[in-house]
Amino acid sequence: MLVKNQKNYLVPNIVDDLYGDIKQNAISVHTQPIRNLSTIIQILDSDGSVIDTIEGRTTGGTLNGTGDSLIKRTGSITMVVDPDYIPTDGGAIWFNKEFKIYQGIEDLTDNTKPVINFLLGTFLVDEEGLSISDSDSSITLTLSDKMTRYDSDTLENELTIPAGTPINVAIRKVMELLGENSFGYMYESDASEVVPYDYTQAIGSNITDIIKELRDMYMDYTCGYNVKGEFEFRKLQIQKDIDTQDVKWTFDSTNLDRADLTLSFSEAYNLKNVKNRVVVYGNTDTSTGITPEAVVRITDSKNPFNVDAIGTRTSIIVDTKLSNDIQCLAEAKYNIWKTAHFQEQCTISTIPIYIFEPYDLVEIVNPVTGNKYRYMIDSFSIDLSVTGTMSITTHKMYYVGIEYGDEELPVVAAIKKGINQLGWLSLGEQRIKDCYGVSGSGDNTIFVRFINEAAGGEQAAVTGYTTTKSQTMEFDLADFKTIVPTSEDGDTGRSKGDYADRILAHEMFHAVSNDYYDVSNTLDMPTWFKEGFAELIHGGKDRYLSLTGYESNAAKKASMINKAKDLLNGSWDSTSEDYSVAYLIACAIYYLNDSADSFRQMFTRIKGVKNLNLNFLVKLLPLKNDSTDMINLIIEKMNTMPIWDYLNDSNDTDTCSIGGIHMMNLTGSVMDASSVFNNSAATTVSIGFKIIYD
Repeated sequence: MLVKNQKNYLVPNIVDDLYGDIKQNAISVHTQPIRNLSTIIQILDSDGSVIDTIEGRTTGGTLNGTGDSLIKRTGSITMVVDPDYIPTDGGAIWFNKEFKIYQGIEDLTDNTKPVINFLLGTFLVDEEGLSISDSDSSITLTLSDKMTRYDSDTLENELTIPAGTPINVAIRKVMELLGENSFGYMYESDASEVVPYDYTQAIGSNITDIIKELRDMYMDYTCGYNVKGEFEFRKLQIQKDIDTQDVKWTFDSTNLDRADLTLSFSEAYNLKNVKNRVVVYGNTDTSTGITPEAVVRITDSKNPFNVDAIGTRTSIIVDTKLSNDIQCLAEAKYNIWKTAHFQEQCTISTIPIYIFEPYDLVEIVNPVTGNKYRYMIDSFSIDLSVTGTMSITTHKMYYVGIEYGDEELPVVAAIKKGINQLGWLSLGEQRIKDCYGVSGSGDNTIFVRFINEAAGGEQAAVTGYTTTKSQTMEFDLADFKTIVPTSEDGDTGRSKGDYADRILAHEMFHAVSNDYYDVSNTLDMPTWFKEGFAELIHGGKDRYLSLTGYESNAAKKASMINKAKDLLNGSWDSTSEDYSVAYLIACAIYYLNDSADSFRQMFTRIKGVKNLNLNFLVKLLPLKNDSTDMINLIIEKMNTMPIWDYLNDSNDTDTCSIGGIHMMNLTGSVMDASSVFNNSAATTVSIGFKIIYD
């Protein structure tokens, strides 16, 4: 074992890149049932050479990580008393000496039992305390990362950074002026994120204030020293779900597996300061009289604080340091992100994990609800003793819907034309009314919004709220960018099942249900019911045919009927097969009714019924007195219903919708993908809602 005075010793098996791909053994050693720990301290001279390596001399310590501070890491180390570690000129503890601290875990799965050494940080000594008593003698070093050397420093010469300098270049220039030459990752800021004016700071200006001011010109940025002692500049990808980094760890105290390291969980909710609309005003130009400004709202339906769910709550910010609209927009987005996130903070106590950086993402399973959510680490504290624990403070992640730009305007125009002139909403509503006997009241509003996320997710989605009768319909423009402007159906060049009028008919069943039954009741309805009858409105043949890989039609039928049993018993994975099987369940229920009128009465029967989640099938269609018997009845009908023949007939172009020739036969003719809705017959935007483009 090393004790001290080991110059230029190379620590083996180092883990020091916490942003890259961390090796599996560096993760798995954390979950071993037994931990053999060791702490190594290396003291480096100003030229980076190792002048001492210490092991076996520490008796305790702490390490703290904080995201919103320029000094990212602080801590303390307690060691046995040794004259070599009393501050003296030329000694180990003196100015310009750096400390690298490693916490090692022995890998018990390897026969050689190597120690995986996690670099916890590169530090300077802020203070040293010497304590001597009859029972104990110790030296305590108080540590901070390398940013501490500039904490009280001021400019010796005037600093000027020309307008138009990219923010990352400006930050690096300041650090190089301070003599820094060790840089890690330096994000190249966007072309629009530049110093907006000639930036000048006088002699005597505080160094860290300058760094903060440059960092915060466009918000969303963090800078400071990494564990290796390199200065870094990073952008926090926090606005869009698809842009955020991968989750680094999952905490699940409901899982009895020893791999979960959670010791305790607490969550705090602060609803007082929630804001979902932020208006930022900058500095008024004295020559033009123009004041830069920006407005950002939370409109994302998946965010529970959006303006539809809780009403508009506005925060006004005046910041005279901002000189253009881009800066104002950046500050508005950052502040609305903060107000939407920091209302739900979670603190967990865990067995120490040595691979975290502030702003890392983790998943936490709420032990009460069982729901899993993403959280961002704000800060953490690690007790380095053998029996020490780790405390992590996090906040729950929500995402702010991104506004669309000029390049998407033709797509928006095509969608609006479909809604306003071609009945993409109203024709689906009319079909729901004709076949299901239910409709919107006409009193309430659907706010239509356009976002630009990523192709392949939800193309359009309706969201209802328990707090208001208004609903939100969101279109992801990434999925509609190939829409044919002249197509009455809303053809995007993908499958016929993706025609916009068919997608929106599906969504309007959700909208009508939310309005007719009330959202609190639709939440109690099984997913197969909501999705199956939404599919039945426009027909499920195209989706059915897209599902391949079965040995035969008979094998496909058997597989789907088995899947139906799972869905009827509460399973739902949101796969395309789930939607297709839900459609087939809806078909079976249609065939179980002896007339179109009894089928419509089924939908009106459950209006106002409480606790729909209990014995739903019996309440929906009381052909049996027991839910199990109803499930068996549906499965029997699925085995014998004629829809399978129509679905498998390649010459039959009917979509097999509720209004088509194989069911209610509303028009006496085939309803294929193009004619399932007669767009030229549209006369109104909506028959049951007020439609507002927001």
